[in-house]
Amino acid sequence: MSDAAGDRPPGDGVPGLCRHLRTKRYYYGSIEAVLEVAELSSTAQFWCLRTMRVVGPDEGAVTAASCRDGRSCCEPAGLGPPPVTGT
Repeated sequence: MSDAAGDRPPGDGVPGLCRHLRTKRYYYGSIEAVLEVAELSSTAQFWCLRTMRVVGPDEGAVTAASCRDGRSCCEPAGLGPPPVTGT
């Protein structure tokens, strides 16, 4: 489910990564470009949309390698809408 204009990642994140993980490349690159940065770049800057910082809700570093299924705060992208909280 990519955006037709530019094949941008879907709004709920890049499949295989946490839906809250972001990098600048997310907003102007294709899914392939985002994944390439996530896998190959040693200088890419990532942040969490939940904390808006470089550390996640669990106080761990926000990286493409660590923000995946299995991390306590990870909500895998591509699995439907995020859970409703605070109601």
